[in-house]
Amino acid sequence: MTEKLTIAIVDDETIQIESMKSLIKRSAETLNLSVELLEFSSGEAFLFELEDHKAIDIVFLDIEMNQLDGLDVAKKIRETEQGLTIVFATAFAEYAVQGYDVQAMDYLLKPIHVDKIERVLTRHLEKKPAIKESIMIESNGERIKLFLENILFIEVNRRECTIHLKEQIVTTNQTLKEISEKLTDDFIQTHRSYIVHVKYIDRLLKTDIKLSNGENIPLSRRLAKVVQEKFVDFNKGGVFYHE
Repeated sequence: MTEKLTIAIVDDETIQIESMKSLIKRSAETLNLSVELLEFSSGEAFLFELEDHKAIDIVFLDIEMNQLDGLDVAKKIRETEQGLTIVFATAFAEYAVQGYDVQAMDYLLKPIHVDKIERVLTRHLEKKPAIKESIMIESNGERIKLFLENILFIEVNRRECTIHLKEQIVTTNQTLKEISEKLTDDFIQTHRSYIVHVKYIDRLLKTDIKLSNGENIPLSRRLAKVVQEKFVDFNKGGVFYHE
């Protein structure tokens, strides 16, 4: 599956934001990455977003901005976010040394060329042994990042979808079809109203699936064979099929 990254661009000049967006998109295409780009015209706006949504992987920060400059923004980031990749993008070389104080990954001098962005994205991917696959969900007016490995199953409940995770339950107005298009092949539809993470299937019953947490999920006769094959393939062994 294509790697996904959420990247923020913080710059108080619109033309610079548009230029950076173009460079990142070109780099992502070269590296076969899927990117979600978020743009902010001030450091304050970015910090407000970061406080409520911890879904950002990389932030490209301009240093020379009105009010809160990029270095101050980076210091605020490091108070709570040690893993976020910080990259400074500026026209002023004299700030480079200060970037080390906030563990910035790179310091790019404007005008920036696409090979520099490719270098940043590659280094970001290499610094993490594995980036957990995730999806973004709209829930109660907020955007929430959900890691796929934590999703047990998803069910349709009237006009909402309920996403059952290991530690919580999240509801969304997005349809089951919309959500399914974001999932990996490790998820399978067991019933017209249910999608299950095959990793958490413990046993297959005649009309139900028992999950590792003890819950039973409906299994339709039409989908039973496909689900059984997926379960066997995932576990690379015998299937426990009970009456």
